[in-house]
Amino acid sequence: MHGNQTLPKSERLQHGYQFRHVYEQGRKLTGRFVVLYVLYDPSGPRALGVVTSRKVGGAVVRNRARRLMRETYRLHKQELKTNLQIVMIARTAILGKRLSDVEADVLRLFGAAGILKRT
Repeated sequence: MHGNQTLPKSERLQHGYQFRHVYEQGRKLTGRFVVLYVLYDPSGPRALGVVTSRKVGGAVVRNRARRLMRETYRLHKQELKTNLQIVMIARTAILGKRLSDVEADVLRLFGAAGILKRT
């Protein structure tokens, strides 16, 4: 990924309190590789936070998991409703998965959450 394709800071959840707000107020959906928290926030911009705990594996593995989750979001954010705050948490099953696997899982969760524009 090159600089212009990363998520701008304005689209990232960066602070603990932002994550806590989504956990406490949002909806939780569990997929095979990702746990998704979704919060509709009319006042806030669309933002994504990704979480990988040490249970998932070492730094290299966690970074890859984060990249897969962020890339899935980036590829599909145009299809999502606005004013959403999303937290994706990697599950240990994400280990060694391809982007297409993670993408399918996350898109199914997006659909179940009712946050895709086309639904």
